[in-house]
Amino acid sequence: MSDEEPVCAKPQIEEDCKPHCTKYKQEYDACVERVREKGDGHCTGQYFDFWHCVDHCAKDKIFAKIK
Repeated sequence: MSDEEPVCAKPQIEEDCKPHCTKYKQEYDACVERVREKGDGHCTGQYFDFWHCVDHCAKDKIFAKIK
């Protein structure tokens, strides 16, 4: 057995999936800009849409790494 700490693959897999979710990221960024300009509102829906896309992309890759 190795004495090294195991490395969690999830952060890298999520980073690799983000380019697949550019539509949702653009919608979130546009919302953030609108909120900054207006000074009112939130982008919770767009934020969760983006991360739902990332999670959907990453799920099979993450579970494939589980031993």
